[in-house]
Amino acid sequence: MRPTLPLTIVLLWAAPLAGQDATTALRRAEIAYRGLTSLTAEFSQVIENPMLGGPEHSRGLLFLSPPNRFAMRFTDPEGDRIVADGTWLWLYAPSSVPNQVIKQEIPRSGMASPNLMAQFVDRPLDRYDVEYLGADVVQGDSVDLVRLTPRDEALGFRVATIAVARSDGILRRIAMTEESGQRRTLVFSAIRTRGTIPAGELRFDVPAGVKVVQPD
Repeated sequence: MRPTLPLTIVLLWAAPLAGQDATTALRRAEIAYRGLTSLTAEFSQVIENPMLGGPEHSRGLLFLSPPNRFAMRFTDPEGDRIVADGTWLWLYAPSSVPNQVIKQEIPRSGMASPNLMAQFVDRPLDRYDVEYLGADVVQGDSVDLVRLTPRDEALGFRVATIAVARSDGILRRIAMTEESGQRRTLVFSAIRTRGTIPAGELRFDVPAGVKVVQPD
């Protein structure tokens, strides 16, 4: 008969293994991001805010050129766009406010930041309390799930769970609870990390008749 380990020993043995899984996954993600020169992907986004009714769904294309250029071109709602051109952040939502675009300083964190992925994988063990949640499959890719709890409230979210692909270390999903309590989930697919992003994707040209608004 095979001997059975006492429960206390099993728990003590499992804890360092789980920690090692989180550390390994985050290091893989950090190395992958630091090696990026560009990234293009399809994305789907779900925003859940109980105060505003049912979930809000959107999708489109994401373009990332580290360290300071980034764009989300929405195909649903069609025409909406977020662009960080290296100097300014442009928020254009003709689906709801067709006659204006918001121009502001580029944020260092948040879902409109050029640091969309870097904010989760840049020195994560120094910036977050981490917990390994297990393995999963996202869009057909095997991933490790890691929960990140910020040690600095200035990061703008309470908790995030990232899905780190075992194949290449690129994030396949980001699920976060923002400071407001709003929940946001982004899923990435058709990821390409080689090739040149057309210059026009990372530039915003103000359409004729559209007013530029700069918050104070």
